[in-house]
Amino acid sequence: MRRFIGLFASLMWLSACGNSTSSVGLSTRMGSAVTGSALTRTSSQRLELSNGITVERVRLSVRELELKREGHHDDRSDDDSDAGSDDDKSEFKQRTGPFLIDLSGTALDGQMVRLQDITVDVGTYDEIEFDIGKVDPATAPTALKELAEQGASLIIDGHIDGEPFQFVSSLRVEQEREVSFEIAEGDDQNVTFNIDPSGWFTDKDGKRLDPRESSARSQLENNLQKSIDAFDDHDRNGGEDDDDHDRHGGRSGGEN
Repeated sequence: MRRFIGLFASLMWLSACGNSTSSVGLSTRMGSAVTGSALTRTSSQRLELSNGITVERVRLSVRELELKREGHHDDRSDDDSDAGSDDDKSEFKQRTGPFLIDLSGTALDGQMVRLQDITVDVGTYDEIEFDIGKVDPATAPTALKELAEQGASLIIDGHIDGEPFQFVSSLRVEQEREVSFEIAEGDDQNVTFNIDPSGWFTDKDGKRLDPRESSARSQLENNLQKSIDAFDDHDRNGGEDDDDHDRHGGRSGGEN
């Protein structure tokens, strides 16, 4: 009996060692993800876009962020018998949310803003998914209460021609992005939400979209959908790590 208990304890210890974890930071920034450049900010900490429009605050409701381990995907979704497959187990998907992205002041000038840290299993990850949308007011965390009570997933506060405006939307943005990054024990990886507002208030012909006009809502929301991205960004420079590799001939960030 003692031998069995000892063997069981050893197996439990080995199992725990096989499920090592590490930290992944979630960050966000405003600006172009392609060039890593910031946008113009006035001395009053308003983000100057174009055509007399400035932005003072941007809030987004992130319902969920999910990291998927390599080799574990829902490729058999049309087969009901797979409803309880390994792909649905938490050890293959690392989820967090809901949480708020709230940017104002100096956070509008293109700097990296740390949102939170999450603990994940070590391994190779090949997909990032996120879901931006409104949340239930009854279950919303405190930080999301105001948006939830307005049925909003996004609120933009700013000025147009010197007059204040608030654009409130229940926009839904879902993205699945293929990536490839390794999380090692003790590593400090990072995933960046990049928000590029440069094209928000411009239509396809280059004309200004007035956020106060209902006729502009559809095009504005379409622009907003295209402006949000999430990618692996270990060096926290605002660009996807694979793009850094292509531009610089290797992963940036001072690695040896």
